[in-house]
Amino acid sequence: MLTSIYTEIANKKGTKIAVSFDDKEYSYDEFHTEIDKFATFLKSKNIKPSQRVAVSNFSPVELLFSYYAGAKCGVSIVPIPFIDPQRLQGALETSDAALFIESYPQLEPKNIDVSFDQEAMVIFTSGTTSSKLKGVRLSQCGINDICAFMNSKMEVDEGIAELVFASIDHAFGFGRCHSVLMAGGRIVLPTQLSNPLSISSLFSKYDCNALSTAPSLLAALLQVGKSELAAVADNLKWLQTGAMRFDHFFRIELCNSLPKTRIFLHYGLSEAMRVTFFELNRNLDKVKTEGPASECSELKIIDDQGCALPPFESGRIAIRGSNLCLGYLDDELWNSQLQDGWFITSDVGYLDEQGYLVFSGRSDDVINYNGVLVHPDEIESKLVTLFKSNAFTVLGMEDPSKVKDSIIVLCVEGETKVTLKDVAKHLKDTDSNFRPNKLFTLSELPRTRSGKVSRALIKKHLCEQYEK
Repeated sequence: MLTSIYTEIANKKGTKIAVSFDDKEYSYDEFHTEIDKFATFLKSKNIKPSQRVAVSNFSPVELLFSYYAGAKCGVSIVPIPFIDPQRLQGALETSDAALFIESYPQLEPKNIDVSFDQEAMVIFTSGTTSSKLKGVRLSQCGINDICAFMNSKMEVDEGIAELVFASIDHAFGFGRCHSVLMAGGRIVLPTQLSNPLSISSLFSKYDCNALSTAPSLLAALLQVGKSELAAVADNLKWLQTGAMRFDHFFRIELCNSLPKTRIFLHYGLSEAMRVTFFELNRNLDKVKTEGPASECSELKIIDDQGCALPPFESGRIAIRGSNLCLGYLDDELWNSQLQDGWFITSDVGYLDEQGYLVFSGRSDDVINYNGVLVHPDEIESKLVTLFKSNAFTVLGMEDPSKVKDSIIVLCVEGETKVTLKDVAKHLKDTDSNFRPNKLFTLSELPRTRSGKVSRALIKKHLCEQYEK
């Protein structure tokens, strides 16, 4: 039966705390009151079911209220997280929103009849300009199905108290919030996400027993903040991470640092939440994989002609299932990436003999180095042990000297004593095509809103420097 995300939490009521944010706590009853307030506002603006409402400058908890209020009214919420005027305007035009709300309204609630529409929300992803923004239409049922699956797999109950250290305008962060609320548990939302060293203090303050955050933040903690992990190790029952590159070196380190914690890892996209899902510390023989397909998803690897490939042959990752989104706001773009009901991603990988996915990276990050195709993730995985206290990334760019078609560039965050000679020595047993030609240090590596290092922004910065 089709249900909305609101319907899935409607029966969770009472004085138990549902959400903690910025020294304010909302019981389940108070949480529903806030949902009704925003639903009242939407009704007062004559917003009809199936229309979209764009919102901006909302706090994480206000964004949660708006998602569920929209679902109650059959309205799709579109968070607009951009400050840059061009990107903001591009997102608004693309969304075709009936209303744009620039700050959270305060109104009295009233009883609202529950409506229903397939689309729950629109998440903007990808691109550094408004012309490249993709609005991903997440479905009510897709969110419900995958969150119910996660709860079953993780064996959570109403005793879960999770610090969701992730952006709520991304599918990963909201997915964790919805899972916890479906279980009748408690969510803790940080006021800012820039400092992972605040995790232990938030854990202690709110008596948390679960954590969800991006692999990049976990890698940072394992490099410079192991004391943070040690401080929560005894009380951390569940940890959920994934959706981006997480080297197996850090995975093993994480398991060793949290011996009492059930660690769950996934591969997913905004277009398809939790495509794979597995318990890492109970499957260490599969530590280099992203796990098998979740119950809500099917996976296959295809070649350039769209034909399915056998185990261990690398190609494009294709997905279908109830976790797949409804499409993009741009129908033509969405249809161009569909093939017989399968969504063809820009990601490359292969399946092993048991159907576990080995993720190699994005096809558009591949470096054509003197006719040899090299993925930067392959090089990064070999350098993890060399840069134990620095974030870094590898990318390809045109050779400024025009001697070669492209060069391999290593960018390191912060000061380092490691030289290009040290890198070459470290990679002495590696094919020469895997060795960076240039090393740059940057005070800070630019990141996307989800915390992932943006190779595109770094490449743009370096190109601008060369042009000067």
